[in-house]
Amino acid sequence: DSCGRGYSTQSAIKNLWSHLDRFAMELDIISKCYSTLLTSDPIPETTRKIFTDEEVARLWENYAMPWVDSILFFLYTGFRISEMIHLKIADVNMEKQILRGGVKTEAGRNRVVPIHSKIQNIVESHVASSNTEYLFEDKGNQLSIPRYRILWRNIMRTLEMKHTPHECRHTFRSRLDSAGANKVCIDRLMGHKSQGTGERVYTHKNIEELRLNIELITN
Repeated sequence: DSCGRGYSTQSAIKNLWSHLDRFAMELDIISKCYSTLLTSDPIPETTRKIFTDEEVARLWENYAMPWVDSILFFLYTGFRISEMIHLKIADVNMEKQILRGGVKTEAGRNRVVPIHSKIQNIVESHVASSNTEYLFEDKGNQLSIPRYRILWRNIMRTLEMKHTPHECRHTFRSRLDSAGANKVCIDRLMGHKSQGTGERVYTHKNIEELRLNIELITN
């Protein structure tokens, strides 16, 4: 109760004691699992806000501003910062118009995301201009998360917006859902495990289905 940590850490501590209790029961060290009486703070309501259609339009209006194209890239791919900065030129297939990336989970690693028609020029431009192996670079160097957050804050201040990079990911999912995208396709595009995906083999049919769903985002 007094660890001073958030709900996620409290939950991990609670789970640890539960495992230890069960193990101690198996060894006859204890006769009752008191860990079942433990409580932890509930999951707080999310404070994340999605980008409005007006804000997305404002980003397109300011497309020429440095690094605004990276925000648009997020909004039409659902990638996280860490996934974006690790995306290499070799992960981009302009012939098939797909990106292959993702780093966080088994379901998310090396997932295929079709390049939305609205950001094809952005991707092509970065492929052509990059002086490194990475799609998004910082003056010839690999982009770092702290550096990108500084760039992000500058854009938000200039365009009078208040968002975090991760809210692009929430916006991407929300827009897919509102457009009526297939649930399994949304999970695949987001890199989430879905009971209906079966083996994660991306055939031509799979990719085209993902493309049809991602193109449901029309603005």
